[in-house]
Amino acid sequence: MELTGVFVPLVTTFDDSGRVDLAGLEPIIEAGLAAGIAGFVACGTTGEGYALSLEERRAVTARIDEIVDSRAPVLGGVGGMSTDQALDHALLAKALGLDGLMVAAPAYCLPTQIELAQHVRAVVGAAGLPTVLYDYPQRTGVSFTIEALDELAQDPAILGIKEASGDLERIELLLQRYAGSLDVVCGADAAAPVFFDAGVTCWIGGVANLLPKAHVAMLDPDQRAQVHAAVVPLLEFIEDGDYIAKIKAAMSMRGLTVGAPRAPLTAPDAAEIDRLGELLDAAGEWAPILTATD
Repeated sequence: MELTGVFVPLVTTFDDSGRVDLAGLEPIIEAGLAAGIAGFVACGTTGEGYALSLEERRAVTARIDEIVDSRAPVLGGVGGMSTDQALDHALLAKALGLDGLMVAAPAYCLPTQIELAQHVRAVVGAAGLPTVLYDYPQRTGVSFTIEALDELAQDPAILGIKEASGDLERIELLLQRYAGSLDVVCGADAAAPVFFDAGVTCWIGGVANLLPKAHVAMLDPDQRAQVHAAVVPLLEFIEDGDYIAKIKAAMSMRGLTVGAPRAPLTAPDAAEIDRLGELLDAAGEWAPILTATD
């Protein structure tokens, strides 16, 4: 599996009662594939994996893999608050025959860097799947620092790291220190051009559920500046708070009914909806109606 192109950490679709709506996944995936999306992540942050039971996670992941049908790699999101919970997620991905994992640090427990490396090695070793690390300390409470990465970069199953720490100075450090052993993956939507200009070639971005065409186009240096200028106000607004709720609301405004996020998250208020509408319209051709033919 190569870490190139745009991967979409898919939203999980819910019906009006808040139950998982498996039928709602297909149009999102088909729209993404039609736009040139290179891969998908099941039950990641944007997919509200933290809010799903293990059986719901199994159903959602299996349906995503079934729809994609080997047309693109599918990674299983791995989270949880303990190694046992992460193993449940990873072994589920293995049992379903997924192409790889995206492994975040365990949340809330605040492991040391040595403990974090041991955690990842246990998960990757059990699943035996190609793995992308997911550095998002604002959500997990702990970052993958050099201490852990020096240990993990030696594992050939660990292909790269999705860098979502918000510290753009880490990009060059990671690229230089782990050249040839760990690929750096863009994990910051509004700042994506900084990654690409540094030589990064893969982007795992939640807003790609909404803007697959724009995300793919931004990989092209000839289009990057134009596309980024058109969509960056929308990206910044979404990243400013209520990230999942805004993505889901905007997707519904662009033709794909995906449901509201699960509690304790709530749908955006009227002012946020109005602002989303303005920014979607201002993005023009880069925020089209979402259908499989776009």
